[in-house]
Amino acid sequence: MPPDPVTASPRPLAVILAAGKGTRMRSDLPKVLHLLAGEPLAAHVVRSARAAGVAGIVVVVGHGAEQVEAALGPVFADLRFVLQPQQLGTGHAVQCALPAIGDHDGPVLILSGDVPLLRPATLATLVDACATSGAGLALATFEPADPHGYGRIVRDDHGRIRAIVEERDADAATRAVRECNAGVYCASADLLRNELPGLGRANAQGEIYLTDLVARAAGRGVHTLRVPADEVAGVNTPEQLAAVGELLAARSR
Repeated sequence: MPPDPVTASPRPLAVILAAGKGTRMRSDLPKVLHLLAGEPLAAHVVRSARAAGVAGIVVVVGHGAEQVEAALGPVFADLRFVLQPQQLGTGHAVQCALPAIGDHDGPVLILSGDVPLLRPATLATLVDACATSGAGLALATFEPADPHGYGRIVRDDHGRIRAIVEERDADAATRAVRECNAGVYCASADLLRNELPGLGRANAQGEIYLTDLVARAAGRGVHTLRVPADEVAGVNTPEQLAAVGELLAARSR
């Protein structure tokens, strides 16, 4: 049975992407359930979203869906889970969440369940940036020590963001760009409903990229927020999990 849709609210909603398998973790456990400071990675993302004042949270599950629901559901009773039956990209994941968003007419934070160190204040700032964007879209960017594997931020001559180009689709000049996509977004629900269904899969991975929203909305003014690399550190390997654990421990010292 599909989850009950969220009713209209002026406060933001959050969609947390938690469907990935996490092959590089070298474990059968869904990636978002690996523990960080005694809690699943995704639990840290849920807590940050809650602290930022969201009115509801939709979690998109796929690989190990029952395990993810069993781990998070009893701890956060108000979560809504939606299934992404095939992992066809981030844009497809948010498409799967649209029915659960219901008639919500405000901003929607889109977060990754494997990026656990986002500060609530950063999310609140992103929501404010989305509200003042003519496009109804704001996203976080950062400059990693090594940009390999990240989508690059492409700007026009006036410094306005024009597109995000995934590394597999980028030419040499674009790969030289140091500013990267953090995978943290805030979009108006109307933008998602109007634009997501039209996104295609004409790219190197044959997936529906959420990042294609940027090119569609760029002419209306997409806002960006530069954030520290440590705050948007993701977890794809056991080594990265250990590194994120060290960063989290350093915050409390």
